[in-house]
Amino acid sequence: MNFKIISLSITTFLLTQSIPSYATELDDYFIQNQLIEKNYKIKDSKKLDEVLNALSDEDSRVLPVQIDQNTVIEKIRMYHDHIDLEGLITSENFKQFSDSIGQEKTQQLLMQGMLENCHLIFENEFQRHNPYYVKMKLSSEQKSYQLKLKNDQCSF
Repeated sequence: MNFKIISLSITTFLLTQSIPSYATELDDYFIQNQLIEKNYKIKDSKKLDEVLNALSDEDSRVLPVQIDQNTVIEKIRMYHDHIDLEGLITSENFKQFSDSIGQEKTQQLLMQGMLENCHLIFENEFQRHNPYYVKMKLSSEQKSYQLKLKNDQCSF
């Protein structure tokens, strides 16, 4: 099993319509509604959280979603400063893979996959221009992997 496929699929699922260094429709909406400034800095984090909470509730109606043969996403919550993501690793041979390389190496591979897909994870400009991070929790039958990626770890 190619483990990078799991992390690539997760990040692709998170943000599939990435257009690097251009404002997204969501950025434009936030600017028009004075939630962020034209330079993408957050103006009103409380109202921004309210909108992102509503979007998260809408997205939750289609969850859980199987994004590939190895991974199911169960929860996504967006906030003005981060995204929480929870999922399951469903691959039958994941335990064998993880046992053969160890939990630390498995976690490193997950993080490497996230770093390689920063442009997908931090799709919106407000996520790139403000302190922002993604917390990801992936669980298999035996273990749970918790990752945190900050936007300043990325090169866009």
